[in-house]
Amino acid sequence: MKKFLKILLIVIGIVFLIFAALICIGLFVDYDDHIENGRYTYVPEEENKGNEYIEFKLTDNGKDDSKLTYYNSIEEAILNSPLKAEHEDLSAPEDFLNHVDEILHIWNGKQYDTIFYRAGSDNDPVQGFVIARCKKQIENESTQYAFVNATPSATTPDTTYGGDFKKFIHLSLTISDIQQDLNPNYPDTRFVFGYAHDKEIYSLEVEGQKPDGIIEYEEYGRTMYMWYYNDLESNKRGDCLSYSVDVPE
Repeated sequence: MKKFLKILLIVIGIVFLIFAALICIGLFVDYDDHIENGRYTYVPEEENKGNEYIEFKLTDNGKDDSKLTYYNSIEEAILNSPLKAEHEDLSAPEDFLNHVDEILHIWNGKQYDTIFYRAGSDNDPVQGFVIARCKKQIENESTQYAFVNATPSATTPDTTYGGDFKKFIHLSLTISDIQQDLNPNYPDTRFVFGYAHDKEIYSLEVEGQKPDGIIEYEEYGRTMYMWYYNDLESNKRGDCLSYSVDVPE
């Protein structure tokens, strides 16, 4: 009973912190949003103080290069990575997320490659979608890869995607500042990405810029989209970025 109450208090605490964070974003970032002629526009007020983009200082997950293990392929590096152990909260079979079953996209950088891949298939009761960054080096004229970090997600046929996709864009922009650990060209560029389940994402503009690409893929019969900017040009913090997008009919 005591253990149950402890877990319950922890869950309530986490929910409270998330709720408080969302309130803070609303309190400290004044904005104007409206829909006109079928297009939604979000514009933070220009007089917001301290809205400059903060460049996060990153290391290779706290590992120096001598502690990184290199493999002959990016798939092998991910297969032998601690990805599943680092994300035990996800409901996925043991080592399931470590298997690169379908490469959806690879971003090639100077020192790093970032890969977006599918683990499993629509024939499985659960499948994962993972974006991972690997460091690379040239050894005997061949490229070798070492796993650095990843952000995985798991989905099932029963997974639903409700909510307002316009607001989800804002959330993706807000957390993009701390996702530079997935940037294949950090710190020279500002890598921004997000997910959507509406085709209107093709009309997205952030700070007047269209995405460099939109990856379309199927997930249990549902069409999903991943949009990305290789280098978003703006000195504003993620939650202070303006954007516009067509709304579904």
